[in-house]
Amino acid sequence: MLLAWGGLAAWQRHEYLHERELAQDTLHQQAHSVMYALVGGIRAHRRLGQFFEEQLQGALDELVKSQDVLAVTITDADAKVLLSAGKKNLLVASSADLAGDFWDPPGFRLVERFTLPPSHGGQGAGPGGGPPWGRGRRWRLEGNTDAESRFSAGGIFAATLLLDRTRADAQCRRAAWLRTWVVAASGLLLLCLALAWRATVRLAEAHGHARLLQSEARHLSELSQAAAGLAHETRNPLGLIRGWTQRLAQSGLDSPEQREQAQAIVEECDRLTARINQFLAFARPCQPRLESVNVYQVVDELAVLLEPDLDAKNLTLRRLRPTTNETIQADRELLRQALFNLLQNAVQFAPAGGTVEVSLRHAQDGSMRIEVSDRGAGVPDMAVDSLFTPYFTTRSDGTGLGLAIVRRIAIAHGWDAGYTPNPGGGSIFWLDRIHA
Repeated sequence: MLLAWGGLAAWQRHEYLHERELAQDTLHQQAHSVMYALVGGIRAHRRLGQFFEEQLQGALDELVKSQDVLAVTITDADAKVLLSAGKKNLLVASSADLAGDFWDPPGFRLVERFTLPPSHGGQGAGPGGGPPWGRGRRWRLEGNTDAESRFSAGGIFAATLLLDRTRADAQCRRAAWLRTWVVAASGLLLLCLALAWRATVRLAEAHGHARLLQSEARHLSELSQAAAGLAHETRNPLGLIRGWTQRLAQSGLDSPEQREQAQAIVEECDRLTARINQFLAFARPCQPRLESVNVYQVVDELAVLLEPDLDAKNLTLRRLRPTTNETIQADRELLRQALFNLLQNAVQFAPAGGTVEVSLRHAQDGSMRIEVSDRGAGVPDMAVDSLFTPYFTTRSDGTGLGLAIVRRIAIAHGWDAGYTPNPGGGSIFWLDRIHA
């Protein structure tokens, strides 16, 4: 497209130069036609003496009345002005010594030098029998002899003609504007075509990507449903195994080793059941039903559930309440699950005897932000980008689904979920862009 636009620009420039040349040639030919008539008239009628000069001056005055002729002068070999008419001041700087055509700021100047031979009378007797010094058929006005004419002696003369170049310049400017507009319009058109083509390509790529995502989403949904069904079918036999094992342990086994093995089976069943429950929670579709929820009421309920874990590490759950509204728009059960995962994560990483803080902050744009912070070791830099990835965990006994569930719930609500290092040490996990 750039090559096409460059070719068009070069073509338009060539057309403009051609039009300018035509306009200048027209003015050039006009000047030469006037000059040819002027010099031809001088050559043909100079024998009329002073009467001729008066007639020539009148002709020059009539000539400059034309809109195209600005000034005209006739000079002798010494550059002395013999006759002139029009705006003679425009020709002051014009030298008559050099013949040719010149494009001056005032106009187009044409200087032509011409030579006139001396004018002599005839020597033969006229047909009327007069004296031999008569001119025969030539007649002269009484008192106006050739000696009275400044052209009768002959010599080298120069005629200078100044034509108005306004119309030619205006024509050139119009041509320049027209060609410039054509080039600019074509460039804009090519730009629009390029943008349209680019948008079409991107739209096609977006449609293809969307179809691919839809296909992958359907595939993942089918896998999720299959995995959820498998997990559900696995949980039932686990419950049966746990129940029979616990019954055997309670009925009395012969050796302590058997009782320890039975207890280990029960614990592993509980661990697997907890992981299956977390997987089912992660695979379950999130469709929030929004309502007004008091954040700290949910936190108080969760504090009761987490009280054994808090007491085991001698932790304090501190609630930093805002001075204004504590209510947000959320699905209560989903918010409860997200806060439980964040609080449980903070309790597990907080040092013994420390504090876990929950705060609700108001942003300037009217949204709210929930933060859960601890004073633990924090998160290594290399693990920050993977924190909310399913099955990524930094704990040996972790499932890697807690934070993934938090982000899934946040996305379903239109919130943001993230991590920030605690300035005093530890971690801050937050839910942002929450509507009040």
